Amino acid sequence: MSMIKIPILDRLTFRDYQGLFPWLSKVENEPHVSPLEKAEGFERMVKHWKNYNCEQHIVRTQDDYLLCVHRIPSVKPQHYDNIQKQKEFQPEKGIEVIDNLDKFLQAKLPRSKGEYQGKPVVLLYHGFLMSSEVWVSNIEEYSNLPFILAKQGYDVWLGNARGNKYSQYHVHLSPNHQPFWNFSLNEFAMRDLPDTVDAKTGAPNLTYIGFSQGTAQAFAGLSVNSNLNKKVNLFIAMAPATTPKGLQHPLIDAFVKATPSVIYLMFGRKTPLKLALFWQRLISPPLFVKVIDASVRFLFGWTGDNMSADQKTVSYQHLYSLTSVKSLVHWFQIIRTGQFQMYDEMPSRLPYHTVNSVEDHIPPRFPTLQITTPIAIFYGRSDSLVDFNVLSADLPSPLAYVKSIEKWEHLDFLWAEGIEKIVYPDILKLLQQFNPYRGPQQKEGLKNDDIEQEILLK
Repeated sequence: MSMIKIPILDRLTFRDYQGLFPWLSKVENEPHVSPLEKAEGFERMVKHWKNYNCEQHIVRTQDDYLLCVHRIPSVKPQHYDNIQKQKEFQPEKGIEVIDNLDKFLQAKLPRSKGEYQGKPVVLLYHGFLMSSEVWVSNIEEYSNLPFILAKQGYDVWLGNARGNKYSQYHVHLSPNHQPFWNFSLNEFAMRDLPDTVDAKTGAPNLTYIGFSQGTAQAFAGLSVNSNLNKKVNLFIAMAPATTPKGLQHPLIDAFVKATPSVIYLMFGRKTPLKLALFWQRLISPPLFVKVIDASVRFLFGWTGDNMSADQKTVSYQHLYSLTSVKSLVHWFQIIRTGQFQMYDEMPSRLPYHTVNSVEDHIPPRFPTLQITTPIAIFYGRSDSLVDFNVLSADLPSPLAYVKSIEKWEHLDFLWAEGIEKIVYPDILKLLQQFNPYRGPQQKEGLKNDDIEQEILLK
């Protein structure tokens, strides 16, 4: 019996096969820009720099989810012999600052015996569909905020929300079944955040730095938990998200606002956007950059011009992680109502509101005006997800510090060129202001002022 040949496959060369299936090519197995591009996991990304100690901790929430929290407790001693000079960067115009720090003066008191003797603690939290990896994926070492903070002598912790790649575990539930994914922003704010703050560090308080949804869960958590306000000495919100205006494409925006629960019909009741992770594995990183750039331009109108092509090639490989469909629906409920509210378990089945209709129920808003923790905000005036006027109207006045950058978009607060010159010095200034209990020598090899000058002048 003779073999039947398929004409098209018969004519394909090995080079053609490599183009269709890039993982067959040895070249595609090599990083295009940096080993960070192919690094599998947070700890390997940190170890790439060979300068930082790294730990992994597990937090058990009150509802029995097991969250992975990463920690950079210190800098290795030999690190200071290998400091490399950064390239020059001139920030563009269009930066505005509102500074009310004089209204939040705190005395730098010496520690008394029996008080916490450790380092000041900083907790960083990622955004929607992300993980802790986004904080350490800059291709320049000193463009990664956790490394700068570790150099300054802070005890750096990085949270991971339930459902993402590091926190898909539960004492009783399996992520293969729908009950595991029955969570929204409510649980991020009322379970994950306070349980993570309470766990492990032993410090009486800490500074919280959130990006995007990481800010939303803090706004929500602080608004409903008075004890949490006592444990967070400062909340730094980067690219804050509480009431996004909607999506850039008018047809999709109108469709989602009309019936946000239709997302359940599209994605089911577990986790969305698995297709994005599929294509990330299937196509080469430079092509994946083009796919993501086209997608965010279509949905949000972002250009991505403030991030280099090399940076995107690396950071987009660490951009996506899983979450629940319910949390996506929650965001679309917020967009639809224009209010920063709790998840609506009984949304109206009508796709529109009539003039004579009376709501049969109204989900409670997060009472953000009740927050007592000092708040600092960094946002881009070209970020379609941030409406500062709406945000600030829902927050207690005055805000401790506000910095806006005219041409910056959402993701720029993670990976924009010059972020270490434009944003990080302000963060260091804020941390020094709101962490008054300092040991006799907080430094990890350099004085605080020396490090700040080093960042500014390189």
